[in-house]
Amino acid sequence: MSTATATKAPTPATDKQKAFLDKLLDERVHQLTPDMIRLAKDKASARDMSSLIDTLLNAPRKPKPAEPAATIEPGVYKKNGDIYEIKESRTGVLRVKKIRVVGQKVRRFASLYRPSQFTPDDRITLDDASGFGHQYGICCCCFRLLTDAQSVHDGIGPVCKKKYFPGL
Repeated sequence: MSTATATKAPTPATDKQKAFLDKLLDERVHQLTPDMIRLAKDKASARDMSSLIDTLLNAPRKPKPAEPAATIEPGVYKKNGDIYEIKESRTGVLRVKKIRVVGQKVRRFASLYRPSQFTPDDRITLDDASGFGHQYGICCCCFRLLTDAQSVHDGIGPVCKKKYFPGL
């Protein structure tokens, strides 16, 4: 009496497994060559694919690319009609504050913008600074009250005009 044992053909890897493998290959450190990856996708069984996925899940993640260094400088910027001050904190980190004038005082409020969201083109222009000075009687660069007749006429203090707008 002989017993015939039927061997079952291995189940091929599913499309879901292949898609997950692609995701893991993008985010994990591995030593697989493109030929090995192609072979695994074409010929691997569901069990072999699961084993490969488990191996990749235990592999370390690829390091994230470093963010580009901030090219923005501290100063006064205008974005969407609002005035913002970008200032360096005591720890050396750039912080953004939204500027509002309440009465004759300048108030700085927390901003949802990050310094990286500003560009050099957002830097305040002399016309914007003068308009702010004429509207509120306060220098837009240092936020001091304009008292000198020439400063009130220009809408900006003489020191700030030289410092922030040289050659004008």
